Amino acid sequence: MLVRLLLASLLFMCLPVVAAPWLVASDEAFPPYAYIDPASKQPAGMDTEIVRAILDGMGQPYEIKLYPWERVKKMLEFKQVDMAYQFAGTPERAAQYHLVGPIRYGITILMARRDSTINFQSLEDLTPYTIGTVFGYAYTEAFDKASLKKDAGATNPQQLMQKLIARRVDIIIGDKAQLLYLARELGVETEVRPIGKPLAEVPRFVGFPKDESTKAAMFAEGLEKARHDGALEKVLNKWQ
Repeated sequence: MLVRLLLASLLFMCLPVVAAPWLVASDEAFPPYAYIDPASKQPAGMDTEIVRAILDGMGQPYEIKLYPWERVKKMLEFKQVDMAYQFAGTPERAAQYHLVGPIRYGITILMARRDSTINFQSLEDLTPYTIGTVFGYAYTEAFDKASLKKDAGATNPQQLMQKLIARRVDIIIGDKAQLLYLARELGVETEVRPIGKPLAEVPRFVGFPKDESTKAAMFAEGLEKARHDGALEKVLNKWQ
């Protein structure tokens, strides 16, 4: 009996160790970067594919689920998920989470209706106007701190674009590729226009809980591997 127990113990010790799956969360309504595909009902988008490519290259099991953005941030804060994506590289976000990246860059712009005469040289020029933002989103440090008339009533970028078209706000702010994508999807591409110069080129990161330095370091290595072996470039080229 003792011999059998020893053999069983040795056999158990020789079995390969399977890493526990990481729980990964993102915004359910942030196309074309993260959204639920209407056909497959599965997480999709450029950032989703970037994260998948990195985790696949690491050999790290994972499960991606998408939720409203405010819930995603809370889940990461309370460690209900291992990581989340994507976060703007602002001081506020860096203070909240352990950021790793950037996984890509986005261009932040302002957009108005095509029939308006609004333009600007500096943020102070926008004082007379109501600017639509998405509740809970961070944009650029200068814009976030500026004393402007901001309407954060939208809960996702789609609602933001609809508010602009409905003349409930004068201007909206967001990622250039995303706003143009949404305008095309809603059939209003000829009714809107970017105004002024882009506010910033913003690096986009994944986030881990502040004290999860080990997993953050593992993902950073995986990101570097994806850069070197072309996996990251392949995803970016597909979407751009």
